This record gives sequence, C-alpha cells and structure tokens, in this order.
Amino acid sequence: MAGRSDEVRDWSATLQTRLQAKMDKLIAAFEISTDPAERAQIEKDARACGVFARSARAVATMVPEPKAKPAADEAADDDEASMHDGIPDDPEELQAALVARFTRFAELLELKRRDDEGAGDGRDEPGAGGSTTPA
Repeated sequence: MAGRSDEVRDWSATLQTRLQAKMDKLIAAFEISTDPAERAQIEKDARACGVFARSARAVATMVPEPKAKPAADEAADDDEASMHDGIPDDPEELQAALVARFTRFAELLELKRRDDEGAGDGRDEPGAGGSTTPA
C-alpha cells in the first residue's frame, strides 16, 4: 500500500493484528479438538477470517493514490530534461515551431520521394541509385 494515507495504513495494521490473533486462537483450538463438528466450525471461522482479510485489502485499495506531480515538474527533475529546453511555453510560439518542423519534415519526405523516383530511371544522380563511374 505504498503511497496510501496514514489512516488507511493504520487501519490495515490494526485489522491485521486482530486477524492474526483470531487465527492463532483458531489454530490452537483446531489442534486440541477431536470433535469433527467443532473442527468444521473452526475451519468455517478461519475461512471467514480470509474473507475479512481479502475484503479489507480491497477496501484499502479504494483509497486514491496521492496526486502525482505534473509531467512538467517530473521532467524538470529528470536527467533527460535538457531535451525539452527548446520547447516554447507560449502556445503561439509552440504552434509556429511545430509548423516549421512539420514543413521541414514534409520537404525531406518530398526530397526522398524524388530520389526514389529517380532511382528507377537509371539517372546518375546522388541518391538516384545509379553508378557514377562508366562500366
């Protein structure tokens, strides 16, 4: 239950102590009993302890985790934070930077497409796939 509230942690610890004490009593009673009906009841009580333990665990997990730091704060603490240094905070600047990068990316894709088309016609251009020396 890492990250859970102290109240839930204390409640869980108290319940665990109570369940352990109850189980110790049930085990001791089971060991000395020879009556099948009594042993059956002890087993039933032990199963009830298991139900309580599973239910308590489920209830404890219902407590939400503490809010995580925003991603920007985590990035500031991260070793890789330097790769985010050039990202503008202003939305308009960010939009302009993205447009410039996507425009450059589109230009590179167009150049690659032209190179690939030129590779099929046997031209001797750099990147066209042809040889620059005669055979």
